[in-house]
Amino acid sequence: MVLIAEEKRERKTKYGLEFEEIPITGYEKVIKVTSREVRLTAIIAIHNTVLGPALGGTRIQSYPTFEAALNDALRLSQGMTYKSAVSRVGWGGGKSVIIADPLKEKSDDLLMAFGEAVAQLEGKYICAEDVGCGTKDVLVMQRTNPFIVGLPHQKSSGDPSPYTAWGVLCGMQAALKKLYGSGSFAGRRVAIQGAGSVGACLADYLFRRGAELVVTDLAPRRAERLAQLYGAHLCSPREIYGIECDIFAPCALGAVLNPQTIPLLRSRAVVGAANNQLLRETDAEHLAKRGILYAPDFVVNAGGLINVSCELQEAGYDPALSLEQTSHIADQLLFIFENAERNGYTTQRAAMRLAEYNLRFGIGRRKEGKIYFHHSHIALDLA
Repeated sequence: MVLIAEEKRERKTKYGLEFEEIPITGYEKVIKVTSREVRLTAIIAIHNTVLGPALGGTRIQSYPTFEAALNDALRLSQGMTYKSAVSRVGWGGGKSVIIADPLKEKSDDLLMAFGEAVAQLEGKYICAEDVGCGTKDVLVMQRTNPFIVGLPHQKSSGDPSPYTAWGVLCGMQAALKKLYGSGSFAGRRVAIQGAGSVGACLADYLFRRGAELVVTDLAPRRAERLAQLYGAHLCSPREIYGIECDIFAPCALGAVLNPQTIPLLRSRAVVGAANNQLLRETDAEHLAKRGILYAPDFVVNAGGLINVSCELQEAGYDPALSLEQTSHIADQLLFIFENAERNGYTTQRAAMRLAEYNLRFGIGRRKEGKIYFHHSHIALDLA
């Protein structure tokens, strides 16, 4: 991606933050944030706020180049717009990335500096945990930023991974029902790519429903742990694509469905938690030509977003409401499958058209004037 121009704006902050606005067509605001004091380089991408303030996680990850980090932030931000639109939770699409090794370079000062940067946007963007950024990290960010969700306290929702995994499970049930007429996992084989927080929760849910599991991870010990707990078969990260199975579940990073991997697949369906699984939109057509049912990721993995949305109520977080709303992902997918088949679309295109329709006509737009962030014991007017 070539940056056309950059407009630099400097503001005085505790951490000596510097802000550079990067004009990107189709995005409301993209900001590069740096701090020499704490060696922070971050990107905040706000894609669309038609339906409400932008909400999306903060990813902490090393990238080979700044452009690679920017592309990731842009793709993830746009994905959040579609995810929110389809889920009708009253949020816009945003995402942020901190360019750093989460194991070696993460520090309290780095997190608090980033939190201060988010606070400068005054609620236009609300952050949460993501890859490389856990509940302990967002708790540190909260010291300098009230615009944050998913905190570990009694009126918040904490780690959203179990609900993201639950939504994926519901999506798998919809895919099985479409393929076999029944959502039962008994005797079905599921290959899970990625044994992190969501992948581990998903493996637990599937094991308890009688599924046969195959797992892999770039960190072998994590996969070995799941194999020990659930009697799963282990395979290498490369081998996972060629495993014969009913469902292939990408639960790690994105762009894993591409011209190199799709020909290797021996699954009947793809249903997973990873964001931006398709390298390009045309890859959905390649899956369809191979007769592989694709469950669009921004529909399937919306459980985490739905979960944190349920904490921003005057009464505080309601887990029963979160579970109920997340379970509707199955119905949403069956509708998308039917719509795609009836109109000759790919399932990806059918899901995008649904999201675009909701955006165009304001369906699901946030109506409440107040959003309550109970972790800070204040009510913020974001109307």
